[in-house]
Amino acid sequence: MPTLDDTLLQRTTRTHFLPKLKNNIYNRTRLFKVLSMKGRVQDFVGRGLEWSVVSQMNAANGLFSGYSPVVSQPINPMVGATLANANYYSAVAISMEEEKKNTGRLEKLIDILKAQMQNAESTLKNSLGTDVYGSGTSVGGLQPLIGLGAAVSASNTYAGIDRTAAAGTFWQANVNSTAYTDDQLQDSTDDGYMPRIMNDSLTSATHDGSPDIIVTTKRLYNIYQVIAQTKNLRFNNDMANLGFGGVEFGAGVTMIFDDFCTAKYMYFLNTDNWQLFVFPGADFDFVTDDKGSIWRYPINQFAKVAYIIWMGQLRLDSPWQQAVISAAGDA
Repeated sequence: MPTLDDTLLQRTTRTHFLPKLKNNIYNRTRLFKVLSMKGRVQDFVGRGLEWSVVSQMNAANGLFSGYSPVVSQPINPMVGATLANANYYSAVAISMEEEKKNTGRLEKLIDILKAQMQNAESTLKNSLGTDVYGSGTSVGGLQPLIGLGAAVSASNTYAGIDRTAAAGTFWQANVNSTAYTDDQLQDSTDDGYMPRIMNDSLTSATHDGSPDIIVTTKRLYNIYQVIAQTKNLRFNNDMANLGFGGVEFGAGVTMIFDDFCTAKYMYFLNTDNWQLFVFPGADFDFVTDDKGSIWRYPINQFAKVAYIIWMGQLRLDSPWQQAVISAAGDA
């Protein structure tokens, strides 16, 4: 049966620790923060993401005059895209022994929970931050985030659409897989000069819209910083106000680094085409029982456990307005 300490611990954990955990993960998972700032986080409804995308140009168009015949829609230009949701959890717990040893010392129990909440935050941030750049391959039959490695590609199946098939080429992102050495990236006379290949990728992805953010590794970010300083390129972007380092690459395009970004990769993203869907009540929230308690009491342990969960998925609507350089630099 829950005790007074249970109630106080629950209230403290939900009121003070959980909001901080959620804010920290959104602020420190860089793509999450960018999408949140852009208003691209939405509620997830239903059993999976299902939406329609245009697979080809509308054939029912042309010129007309007077009573000349016109073509009705001969085929449906839309195809269905689907993504399953990803579910993550982390547990915090207090054993009966810890409670007994700290009877009457609620502040000590709160310290124990605080340390566990910090550990849960680090664990969830690491899992989600890694999977943001992953291929979305299932793990033990369970679906993780379907990250940039899967979405910004031209040679895989994404959201149920095979991009290697003739009918799926419209769904391809712009991929530069040429290998460049560090010397090439920093040599302004070489075809592999970093600003040059970045401009090529940026313009390749510019159609109805244009990428507004470049995400890369800290190593490649630092190489660009050196180039920007020595060549007197634009080096600051106060308008971004992201809360972490960024340099300007062209008007309205911010370049940032992420420790989780795949080595040698540079992603050129139009954030208007991305959405982060999250289930209400599962956005770094505690699972509660029918009485509103966060605590579970395992039948084979003298302890109580609470579970923090996140359920959602990343979705890309227009791969052709994204680009990636996948083999930049020696390391």
